[in-house]
Amino acid sequence: MLKEKLVLFLLSVFFGLGSFFSFYVAPTLFKTLEKSQAGTVVEKVFPVYFAIGLVLVLVSLILGFNFGKIFITLVVLNLILLLIQEFFIIPTAHTLKQTNYQLFLKYHGISMAINLGILILTFIKILILILKR
Repeated sequence: MLKEKLVLFLLSVFFGLGSFFSFYVAPTLFKTLEKSQAGTVVEKVFPVYFAIGLVLVLVSLILGFNFGKIFITLVVLNLILLLIQEFFIIPTAHTLKQTNYQLFLKYHGISMAINLGILILTFIKILILILKR
């Protein structure tokens, strides 16, 4: 029971952080700062956000290895998406922003979709833990 509460806490922290940054901080930055300034800030924050996600979701996997196949499958899928974001999408988009802005925009769209998928998966895992009680 303690493990479930800890995993629920970790996933809730990540979900709250991701939702706050994705749906409030990033849009607010782009509304209040010039596009290049906002982009510079977001470029610094996103890798940290995804790294925090990797740690929290990995710890959730370790603690929740016996929470059932569906839960573990969702955690592993979440980890895969976080790894893709952190080590492929973000570095590629960063390079493309300077060299091929049109392709950067496509990667940015992919990144937004993956981020939304990560948040949805995290929310589903939270629901599973809440309903499991």
